[in-house]
Amino acid sequence: MPSDHRGMLVEEYHSCNEQVSRLDSLIWQTASIILPITLAGFAYFGLSTSHTLEHFFILLTVAAGSTTLLVAWYLLSRAWYAYQWVAFYRMREIETELGLWHYRYSFYIRQSRSKRKAMLNQMSDDEEIRFRKVAKQLGGLPRFGARAITRVITAIFLVGWIVLVVREIFLVF
Repeated sequence: MPSDHRGMLVEEYHSCNEQVSRLDSLIWQTASIILPITLAGFAYFGLSTSHTLEHFFILLTVAAGSTTLLVAWYLLSRAWYAYQWVAFYRMREIETELGLWHYRYSFYIRQSRSKRKAMLNQMSDDEEIRFRKVAKQLGGLPRFGARAITRVITAIFLVGWIVLVVREIFLVF
């Protein structure tokens, strides 16, 4: 492979890696603003002893606003994860072309046992040996990634707002 082509691939790999890092930071920096605000709303309304109609409508407004922010964060994070996936995909292509392994290993390890087995059946003997070694070193890695975490966090906070609103309905009406 000509060195200028190799250099271009290394540069593209570096660019993809920066995009992955930037998007990951964006997802969690956004969460670090939205989630504490939501927690503060939970604390304020959860500890409130005032159960008036006015207080109910304020809670409803804050819950709607917080829910909108949470859903927007979740949808944006899904889009950003899709962009990351494209960058990871391209990085694995470049790794294959350059003989690198990092993200190819990561992709393999994230798969379920049945998908890993199917992947191994499609590999050369050398690749299969390498992937089996890395899998053996890691053992049973749990398959709970950042995408699932954003889904769980969003669901927990949405349920929390629903519970607060329902509680207030019973206390006010």
